[in-house]
Amino acid sequence: MYVPQPDGTVKRKFAYGKDYDEADRRRRELLDRAQSGIPTPTRDMTLGQWFDYWLACVVKPHLSAGTHKVYSDAVRLHLRPRLGPAVMLKLGVKDLRAAIKLLAEEKSAKTARHALRVLSASLTAAMAEDIGLTRNVAKLVTVRASTDSGKSWGPVQVLRFLTEARRRTVYYPALLLLSLLGLRRAEVCGLRWENVDLDNRVIWVEQQRQRSGPGTIDVELKTDTSKAPLPLPAQCVAPLRWTRMRTAALRERALATGRPWWDDPDRHVFVTRTGQPLQAECLYQTIQRVASSAGLGKMNPKGFRKSCGTLLVHLKVHPRIIKAILRHSRIATSLDIYAEALDPDVIAAIGQLDGLLRQPATLRSLDTDSPRVEARD
Repeated sequence: MYVPQPDGTVKRKFAYGKDYDEADRRRRELLDRAQSGIPTPTRDMTLGQWFDYWLACVVKPHLSAGTHKVYSDAVRLHLRPRLGPAVMLKLGVKDLRAAIKLLAEEKSAKTARHALRVLSASLTAAMAEDIGLTRNVAKLVTVRASTDSGKSWGPVQVLRFLTEARRRTVYYPALLLLSLLGLRRAEVCGLRWENVDLDNRVIWVEQQRQRSGPGTIDVELKTDTSKAPLPLPAQCVAPLRWTRMRTAALRERALATGRPWWDDPDRHVFVTRTGQPLQAECLYQTIQRVASSAGLGKMNPKGFRKSCGTLLVHLKVHPRIIKAILRHSRIATSLDIYAEALDPDVIAAIGQLDGLLRQPATLRSLDTDSPRVEARD
């Protein structure tokens, strides 16, 4: 039969089976796909053609918009220019290793490893299609690159940062949530007032703010285990109340003076001066400015989550509880209690961390490498 291709052409394809019924069933499946306008890859498809099909028919409908963007960028910038013309079924380890080595020399080892992971994901999806691909050559090629996820701060550095943030930025409450709960920046920006219970000191992390096309939208978290209620540290309550009053005051001032104001229908906790929900990129720039002003250097985007885990380890919190606070997806079987109520151990751990960062005097003995902090104290 003739089936449509991702590039808009039509090619002949055969359906095989162990007997007539199996072959006929596969033939009817191909006909149904063709009548629905769904492209069907063939054995002579190039990697460039497969990337188009994979991104449009596999990644975009089933994965998040952020993942689709990451994969699309890797394909557009690194994979298609080097491997696009190659026939997918004829791609060998030798040719792939040479292309990845050249990419590592031109860009970096981390870039090459990331591109290799994207290629591996696409070839794994190709093995599920009826095109004859039986092995993933990307898994046979390795790239040696640093796995450093960024530095983490100790209690003294976190305290210095929060002290500086209190004076420097109105988004100090957001930085408190990053430091004490290890939330992701996108999760903080996606936090809504309906997710915050200041009286009972509980917040629910249910969505994150991500860029999509020309603007930003709230999207679901990647895994169900990331959706979890967390105890709100005591020192976060007053700053969050102040944030709510600030938003109301900004709105009244804008309406009274005729300045532009955007009424947020979702009532995000952290907004800009014009009422727009705060973006993760803006929060990241705020973090860097505060860190530089405090003399702490540049902070890795994931540094706060790592610092939160480091501080909890310092407090001798059980690793299971640390993973519960950070909501790592690899321990989904151990987080079922989040569907019902808060874990008492999680509440105790957050309380200990809150208490640690409330006592500057006790931190002086921990600062063995920073005479600047001693002088300032």
